[in-house]
Amino acid sequence: MEKVTSQKYFLVDNGSRRPESIIYMRNVAIELEKITGLPVTSCGIMHSHKVDTSKLGGQPGISMESFFLSNEAEFVKKLSFVPMFLGPSLAITDWLPKKLNEWSQNGENREFSIADCLFQNKDHRIARSLSEYVFDLIPQCSSQKPFVILVDHGTPLPEVNEVREKIGNILKEILGNQISGFSTACMERREGTEYDFNDPLLETLLEQKKASGIGCVILAQLFLAPGRHAGPNGDIAQICAPFINKGMEIARTPTLGNHRLILEILAERLREVITE
Repeated sequence: MEKVTSQKYFLVDNGSRRPESIIYMRNVAIELEKITGLPVTSCGIMHSHKVDTSKLGGQPGISMESFFLSNEAEFVKKLSFVPMFLGPSLAITDWLPKKLNEWSQNGENREFSIADCLFQNKDHRIARSLSEYVFDLIPQCSSQKPFVILVDHGTPLPEVNEVREKIGNILKEILGNQISGFSTACMERREGTEYDFNDPLLETLLEQKKASGIGCVILAQLFLAPGRHAGPNGDIAQICAPFINKGMEIARTPTLGNHRLILEILAERLREVITE
């Protein structure tokens, strides 16, 4: 009979089919272990188990999809989750709780806990981490103060979009007169007026700024890990490429997941879900 694991801690994100994203998340989990002294497993909600193991240093990717089908899920008694999510995505507020309720009801004495997402009102650390990256890039602008765009993926949920807007308001205040202007934007959005809260689209905003004579833009990327969106050759890079080819200076901040302030928040969330 397999040994029962008393407690398992997951750092969980949406999941990815990109090896670099999974490896990045593993490194964040390692840093989190160093801070807290607790064993942390990085895991995607979906997809991460589908990545070729040879591209992951021989260590298979894990998703909650695959975990719930594993032998380990039959023997572990307590599961705790630290969401690598800025705001209340349905993956954390709906999909994961439903699966965990099923898991807990199919065994004896099973418990689970899910910590809060990263952003909380009156906590400026996400905006501060972004501002540090932006300030690092300002000297790259050759002739004028940069226009800063806080860009995220886009969402069908107004409450998730509200997180972007609140972070944007704080970031704009921190940056002050070091920039020529500021806007939020999304990479992509669903069609329909009910999703207009995402606007403007990044591509549309860049077109407007190019036409108005803005020569230098810094994209403050509201993404926690690289991948097909915020990775080196991801969707955002492809959106920017035509403008760069026409002479516009566009710099992008690194993803946020391994910033010291984000790690600080993650460590706090992990301590919140520790069960005796």
